[in-house]
Amino acid sequence: ASPDSFEDDYDDVSLSESDRCRKPPATDEDLQSQRSKGGTAGILPRFLSPAGDRRSGGDRRQSRRVTSVAILYVLVALSFVAWALLFALVMVKQMEIAAELKLLKSNYSDEQVNARQELSETQREQKRMRSEMRKYYEELQDITVLICKSVLDNKKCSAGWKIFEKSCYSFSTETMSWPDAKEICTNQGAHLVTINSEPEQVS
Repeated sequence: ASPDSFEDDYDDVSLSESDRCRKPPATDEDLQSQRSKGGTAGILPRFLSPAGDRRSGGDRRQSRRVTSVAILYVLVALSFVAWALLFALVMVKQMEIAAELKLLKSNYSDEQVNARQELSETQREQKRMRSEMRKYYEELQDITVLICKSVLDNKKCSAGWKIFEKSCYSFSTETMSWPDAKEICTNQGAHLVTINSEPEQVS
């Protein structure tokens, strides 16, 4: 045999062995029949392609991003509503405080006017009372003068005494010294005087 014949025989053997070891791919029908029989040998697991994984992961990230943006919008809207309510509450409180201050100012003004009126009336009443007291005092002085004058007019001298211009005089016929005469007058509650006018002597 020639070397070429040996190579041909080797090629035939190698081809036959490769054909014997190669197994055709299983169809869907074969897979279903094997599943129904309970056999799993020779079934290769089916995996998704990397492109499909990337596509599904991108969809999940996009959906998460959309959800996060929606939540952010909702939070911003709630914050705006809360700030609006707070601003409205502050404005209402401010209006109430302004109204109370206005009312207090009005009441204070009214009370101030009333206090001024009462003070003015009190001052007028005080002036009137002072005028009346001064008048009563003057009248009392006049009455006192009249009483004193009436008492002096009705004054009577003791026996042996003579009256002259609302004064009582006692004349002694005895001659004595000035100290003795003064002592006698003092004992009687009188004063020793010198009479120079003629009417006093005549009386």
